[in-house]
Amino acid sequence: MKRMIVAACAALTLCVAPVVAQEQPTSYLWVSFVKAKPGQGDALIGEMIKEDSKIFDALVDSGAASDWGVAMPVFHDGKDPYSHVEWITFNGYAGADEFMKKFMEMRQALGPEGNKAMAEKWAALVEPGSHADLIVSTLHVGKGAARPASYVDLSYWKANPGKFGDMRRAYLENVAPVYDKLVADGTIINYGLTTPEVHRGQDWSFMAWTAIENLATLDKIDAAFDAADAARTEEQRKAIQQRNQENSDWSGHSDQIMMVVHHKVGKAR
Repeated sequence: MKRMIVAACAALTLCVAPVVAQEQPTSYLWVSFVKAKPGQGDALIGEMIKEDSKIFDALVDSGAASDWGVAMPVFHDGKDPYSHVEWITFNGYAGADEFMKKFMEMRQALGPEGNKAMAEKWAALVEPGSHADLIVSTLHVGKGAARPASYVDLSYWKANPGKFGDMRRAYLENVAPVYDKLVADGTIINYGLTTPEVHRGQDWSFMAWTAIENLATLDKIDAAFDAADAARTEEQRKAIQQRNQENSDWSGHSDQIMMVVHHKVGKAR
């Protein structure tokens, strides 16, 4: 898709004045991946929502987290390591502290028998060894409305050595302005750019996300980036292509669309 090509570019268009990144509150997206046992997908969703809302809802309501949700991948390759994704966005590590505190309080309240029963219930729903975590920090997030999404469009990009800063600046100068317009006119809910906070061998440097209400929105996003590209001169396009080749390692690129099955969003900060 056109927006993916533009998002990877690290060239500054000659008609755009340099943009200074505005400071934004640091947030951390904590993602948990699991694979449901055959026939247990719906039961797993129900259990996630029922149990985790006991902690996560309070964190969102208090402002320790901005949102949390459960989603499923739309596209599959036959060897999917996970079937369900759960995420929570902490507003700084203080938000993560609040989560750990409430989590330990809950475990203590359950007692040995309660914790054993919980572990057995989890084991009946999830494939052994499939649980994995990802923690990314937010580099940029749009000023979208605080409302639930139906889908999240994801793209992963890998920067060549020494090109991380260049790719980030290009995103802020070339990509973010297009998304800002789409946020302003209500086409998309919000968007953002993240990078691994805790490195666990990821083969990518950036994860870009776009929260949308329906898949037809993707056509509108592509059209917006087509229009932005059409406004450039041929020299500008060549410069973008050359810089893109210098900065991007395509071996680390992949895409995914997540279908959101539960999403609680806090008030706009």
